[in-house]
Amino acid sequence: AGSIAVFRTAGGLGHVCPTPYKQWAVVAHPPFSTGPLRIPSMRPPPECRTFTSSAVEQALARISARISDPDIRQLFVNTMPNTLDTAIAWHHPGKGASELDYPYTFVITGDINAQWTRDSTNQLLPLLPYAETDSSLNALIAGLVNMQAEQIAAYPFANAYKPPPRSGLVPGESDWAKRDVVSPPFDLNTVFEAKFEIDSLAAFFKLSTSYWRRRQSQASDLLNVGVWKQAVAVSIGLLVQLQAPTFDADQRLTNSTVRFLRTASTATETSFGGGRGNPIRRTGMVRTLFRPSDDAVIFPFL
Repeated sequence: AGSIAVFRTAGGLGHVCPTPYKQWAVVAHPPFSTGPLRIPSMRPPPECRTFTSSAVEQALARISARISDPDIRQLFVNTMPNTLDTAIAWHHPGKGASELDYPYTFVITGDINAQWTRDSTNQLLPLLPYAETDSSLNALIAGLVNMQAEQIAAYPFANAYKPPPRSGLVPGESDWAKRDVVSPPFDLNTVFEAKFEIDSLAAFFKLSTSYWRRRQSQASDLLNVGVWKQAVAVSIGLLVQLQAPTFDADQRLTNSTVRFLRTASTATETSFGGGRGNPIRRTGMVRTLFRPSDDAVIFPFL
């Protein structure tokens, strides 16, 4: 079974758990591995972990017991459950489709209360096989599919989003985003950063497809199919739009243009051509402004 441990409480966990987690991460904790590298034990105490999966814990014990090198074994123990230990900022387990109450999950990357579509997919996807024997983990991953769908349906151009108000989380803030010139415009209450990266939409499709293939028998009960369909329709419409050339036959800008302009000291933080990227002809491929590293592209096709 899975469970949530909240880092901040009025009493109880708040006085013993690291707030934020980086306070724990900057200190080397014993016991250390017995190899020459003396790798510290960096998992937070069980009561301070943001989610616990019995299936993942069993796999962790089983696999680590087969790793003979003590340093590599310690690295594996630290890293395999790290997303569950530290990055599940909010999870609503839901009650199933019959009550119109679906699971939702907000996964942070690093120490910012924001969710990157690409990163959150890659953080939970390796744990999908263990959801077959852990219903709570299954709901956690389905919740991420629902969260991504809700975000993309509302604004598909972003690479990172803020937590929904119903989560009760304090949103991460970006001073950059407040000054960015972006078209189409975005809502600062819901979007953390509006860099258009085609891999973000690909990550949404990757997680959705992977979840459906493995959990098809339960997906209809856990996935908010209506919102998911909206996100898919919006995404495909956008991808088709961005196949168009930059200029039409009369040398006028087409509606394929998206714009991201940031005043920065490094060229990788903004887009060429006044924020529109370098011009393209129709090739059948889809243009993008940024690549998976969040850096601007020179050639708009990845």
